[in-house]
Amino acid sequence: MYKCKPERNPKQAMLLLLCSILLIIGTFSLGILWEEYKGAINLAAMFIVAIAIYIIIRFTMTEMEYTLADGTFIITKIVGNKRTDQGALDLAEAIDLVTKEEYKAKGYNKTYNNFFNYSQNLGGKHWFFVVGFAGKRAVIEFEPNDPFVAIMKDEIEKAKKEPHSQPPHEGPGGGILI
Repeated sequence: MYKCKPERNPKQAMLLLLCSILLIIGTFSLGILWEEYKGAINLAAMFIVAIAIYIIIRFTMTEMEYTLADGTFIITKIVGNKRTDQGALDLAEAIDLVTKEEYKAKGYNKTYNNFFNYSQNLGGKHWFFVVGFAGKRAVIEFEPNDPFVAIMKDEIEKAKKEPHSQPPHEGPGGGILI
C-alpha cells in the first residue's frame, strides 16, 4: 500500500482568507455608501460570504489523501477528523496518467464524460488520471508527489498485465466515484 498526502500551501490559505475578508468588507461598505441600492448590495455581500466560506473550507480545511492498494487507486477527503472515501478506481481501467500540458496536448480535455478535481491547492503541479469508468471516460485531477507518480505508473502497468484475480468493484466501470 502506498499513500500520498499533498502538502498544504500556507501562503495560499492566508491569501484566500485575506482576499475573502477584504471582498466582504468592501461589499458591505458599498451598501453603506449607496443607500438606494443597499438591499441588493447586501444580498450580493451575503452571496459573497457563502462563496468565501465554501472556498475557505475547500482550500484551507480540506485535505486529500491518495492511496494505491491491490490494483486500486483510492481517493480520501479529510476534513478535521472525518475521513470520507471519494472514489476507488481499478488501475487496470486506466487510460493514461499525464501532466496538465500532456492532458491538453493529447486532447483529453475535449473527450471526457466526467471530470473530478481532487486537489487541495490552487495551482501547483497537478496530474490527470484518465480512466474508463461506467463505460465512459472520466478524468481525475489530483496533486501527487513525484515518487507517488512513478509508483502509480508502475502499478498501472502491473494491473494491465495481470489477470483480475480479485472480484470487480461495484458498477460496470470498475470503480466507484462519489
